[in-house]
Amino acid sequence: MRRPGESLEDLRSEIDQIDDALHDLLMRRADVSGAIAKVKQEREAGGVNGLAAAFRPARESAILRRLVSCHKGDMPPRVLARIWREIIASSLRTQTSFQLHIFAAGHQPELIDLAHAHFGSFTPIRVHARPSLVVHACTEEPDSIGVLPIPESEEAAAAWWAQLAPAGEKGPRVVAKLPFIAGNGGLAAYAIAGIEQEPSGHDTTILLLEIAPSVSRMKLKSLLGGAGLDARIIAAGRLLDKRVPDELLLELSGFVSPSDPRLAALSEAAGDVISGTKLIGGYADPIIVPGTQ
Repeated sequence: MRRPGESLEDLRSEIDQIDDALHDLLMRRADVSGAIAKVKQEREAGGVNGLAAAFRPARESAILRRLVSCHKGDMPPRVLARIWREIIASSLRTQTSFQLHIFAAGHQPELIDLAHAHFGSFTPIRVHARPSLVVHACTEEPDSIGVLPIPESEEAAAAWWAQLAPAGEKGPRVVAKLPFIAGNGGLAAYAIAGIEQEPSGHDTTILLLEIAPSVSRMKLKSLLGGAGLDARIIAAGRLLDKRVPDELLLELSGFVSPSDPRLAALSEAAGDVISGTKLIGGYADPIIVPGTQ
């Protein structure tokens, strides 16, 4: 709003002062981020290091939720998130170097932009022809992050998500869902990395189920509900060999740890219907802004 008595030159001068203050604060933030990196290196010498020590998706989501909650004015939340994602990604690169691996067949420009918007415009990207190659690259390179489109509802063979590492084991698993500021449509993706899921307060956990062939969805939903798990089926791996269990990818509401008694209750109630349950990561729930694409 125009303030009485202020000329265009006055307003431009104020903008310059604000820009200088913002720049000084950004430099100060970068210095603190570097100090955090040094503290982590000293504290975790001989233990966890690299991306596993520096990358904290739950912490990042808490920062953005706090900032968005107090946001007001004409700047769209998506623009605010893009600015802060660049700042957060820069801080992460200060603490450790990492590369992005992406499967982008069919929608390469959109997925690359989605990855850069979340992990920084200057983070190097390598594009792969198959999803399994992204998983393999993240397995071979612990200091790397993979970005893959949300799976289709049905797969003709063993799916890439079945190759992810269960909680507590070495290897990549789901760590984030992109974009973090989401609307009612548009491309969405999972980010995978070799770190453990941490609770953020508003979470979704990814569960891989191995089930007996031809088990009805109604039966499965009854078993999940009986165990107290609010679940949504994302994708199914339809194996050609019907002697082998089918694989289902599910999203569970909330943070679910491997020791959660509901998983034991599910396995006990299911008997031979479910032959395997594996938690393969999860993510802090995105902020939904209606009308955002």
